[in-house]
Amino acid sequence: MSNYKQANNIGERDMVLWVNIVLAGVILLLLFYYIIMANIVTVRNYKIQVLQDDLEVLAETNGALMAKKLALESSSSLIEFAKSRSLIEARNVLYIFENSGDVAKR
Repeated sequence: MSNYKQANNIGERDMVLWVNIVLAGVILLLLFYYIIMANIVTVRNYKIQVLQDDLEVLAETNGALMAKKLALESSSSLIEFAKSRSLIEARNVLYIFENSGDVAKR
């Protein structure tokens, strides 16, 4: 009987060892999954932040360009530009093709 109990104890110990190994493996797999998912979330948040920063820079650039455009399109700046280049006003122009405006005749 003692051999049977001893064999039974060895079998139980082996079973407990295998259960512990399997549990440790599952824990390691879950830890690995957690690390990968945390990394993916961090990378996505970083990409979103980079895109938001780019958007802010582009919005500032757009604002500056729109201000320059408005300054260039103002009538006083256009008149000043024309005078500095000795341009003259076109008067009494007849258009041969009135709809498309391709050809003008003086």
